Amino acid sequence: MAVTHTFTVGRDQCFQQIEKLTKSHSLHSSESLCKLLRYLAEHSLDHPGIALKEYQIATEVLGRPSGFDPQRDSTVRGQAGRLRVKLAEYYGQEGVHDPVLVEIPKGSYALTFTLRPMKSAGPVLAATAVEQQEKKTPVLSSNRDWPVAVIVLSVLLASSFITSAILLSQRPRIQSGFCKST
Repeated sequence: MAVTHTFTVGRDQCFQQIEKLTKSHSLHSSESLCKLLRYLAEHSLDHPGIALKEYQIATEVLGRPSGFDPQRDSTVRGQAGRLRVKLAEYYGQEGVHDPVLVEIPKGSYALTFTLRPMKSAGPVLAATAVEQQEKKTPVLSSNRDWPVAVIVLSVLLASSFITSAILLSQRPRIQSGFCKST
């Protein structure tokens, strides 16, 4: 996992924001996500620049046994993904005006804490709507690419089957002709 840390906010502000997040409508019903968020916050603030391992999170936070294998069990990645979604949900609804943004960059388990620029209510709402639209656009375009990729891969797969069938159908003829000559 990549090492990422951005602290433009004071430690107390960071922990206050974490507590606000855990009590929010988006997260309060998920004890495991709140526990993960608190753990990631403590580690990110206490040990900046030191990457967390999936094994460590699984055994220390999610209660997995010592034989946990992150290659076979994607629990940590799944929980981190769920937490990313919940954070985005929170900042898109309840936390639109929160001064501190907490994020988990993809490819990392280190939280980033950034101070949101303070603006008047009108421009903040407009900027937030624009930011949300910009975030949605890449997702929509990447979702449109899936059908194209599936079609291309299907055509390639079909052509490889046809080529294999042709080659296999010609193979017995060549062998039959060779055997008759001798």
